[in-house]
Amino acid sequence: MLGWLFGGLVSKFERAAKEVSQDFIKSSSKEIGLLFDTKLYPLADKLDYIAKERTENAIQAAEKLQTQTVADIESLLNNANDKVREQLEKVDKVRETAIKELQETISQTDFYLENRINQISLAVMEALNSTEILTNKTLTKINLLEEKIFEDANMIIDKIDEMIDGKIERIRNELKKYLVYALPNPLDKCRQILKLKFKPGSMFSDWEIYELSECYELSKLTEHSSIDEVLKIYGQLQQNAAMMAALFRKAPELKRRTVEDWVKYGLLCEFWRKTLKDYDVQETLVLESQVVNNLLPGS
Repeated sequence: MLGWLFGGLVSKFERAAKEVSQDFIKSSSKEIGLLFDTKLYPLADKLDYIAKERTENAIQAAEKLQTQTVADIESLLNNANDKVREQLEKVDKVRETAIKELQETISQTDFYLENRINQISLAVMEALNSTEILTNKTLTKINLLEEKIFEDANMIIDKIDEMIDGKIERIRNELKKYLVYALPNPLDKCRQILKLKFKPGSMFSDWEIYELSECYELSKLTEHSSIDEVLKIYGQLQQNAAMMAALFRKAPELKRRTVEDWVKYGLLCEFWRKTLKDYDVQETLVLESQVVNNLLPGS
């Protein structure tokens, strides 16, 4: 329904940022480019994915409009110097338009999406207002938003947990299917990568089984893999991550890692599904051998 809301929003922010006079950004244009490429676009992808999953899973967590973010934006505009205020106002106009279009599209108030639009807008505006683009303040704002995205993903995973609650042993048994050999196997590439080649399968921890299952699935990818095969592998890995999140519900660090994997493989599925649709590629996907190797754990 919303399409790629945040990806499109960041693209508009980037265009506005490039309109800053050359005198202002000539010493920091590279940093601005890195900020968008390494932080804001990946952040937008995650926001789009979480927003879609939130809708599809009918998760309507109560959320109020975060007025402090709006106040910070207004304060930034009021206190910016004349050289950059015009550029910040362009970014703010993009923000206001995005919220207006959002309200018109879904015909209801959604503070969840409005808050995320405001938060990512503030991060962009603070970066443009800074003489040193990647200041700690700017990165802190982005890191806080990344943490919020993790909390959003965790909420979705918990919703999934409700459907598999009480099936912990079934989950363990499902993942143990990857233990083809219970005996130590020094020739197994995945066991070598994970330093498990001499360890009996019966002594593997739940986390070791999870990592081994991930390695075995990724090792199926080759330069001759079809997009359909890629989607199935990434889909299975996302399913494994969801199951392990339920298993690790009382182990916060391990649960966090599986939730992050759930988002990562979900995004990969979205990417390849979009590729399939955009280019109408039905059969083969040519992957560079090095790319395939880099997907494996420990590479």
